[in-house]
Amino acid sequence: MDVSINDKNNIPHIIKNLGNGLTLELGIFGENANKVASGSAITIGSLAEVHEYGVSIKVTESMRNYLHTQGIHLKKGTTHINIPERSFIRGGWNEHGKEIVEKLENLFLQAFHRGVNFNKLADEIGLEAKGKMHKYALDLNKPPNSSGTIEQKGSSNPLVDTGRMVRAIDYNITRKR
Repeated sequence: MDVSINDKNNIPHIIKNLGNGLTLELGIFGENANKVASGSAITIGSLAEVHEYGVSIKVTESMRNYLHTQGIHLKKGTTHINIPERSFIRGGWNEHGKEIVEKLENLFLQAFHRGVNFNKLADEIGLEAKGKMHKYALDLNKPPNSSGTIEQKGSSNPLVDTGRMVRAIDYNITRKR
């Protein structure tokens, strides 16, 4: 008599499919993105985009005059102000994403065996990811602020003036039904 046992490991399939219908977004969006940054006409979402990707701003005569009243004196030949990329969302994910995904996979597997609520688990992972993004943004110090910016805001931290932008980093979980 021949006995054949066919045992298939379904755990990778379970982990893969547990996440179906669940999406975790990290960033600045919704109400937080539409708030106006302190002392500015720019929204927090737009300010975050400037820092995330960098920008080159053409200097107009009225801008030159305004900056002069603020104690920032541009050279006559300065045609653009360049704000360098300081990717705190993509950079933060590049630094912590693998760790977050591995933890998520382990927790989903444990939850599957223990019957834990997956929605609660997703929220816990969202909070952890949000915390890691906050810390990454607060610790980011390159490229540094210009000496004029440091003098104006009284801090060398490139992404923190009032702290509103960093505090606006949040997570959003969407679930397909």
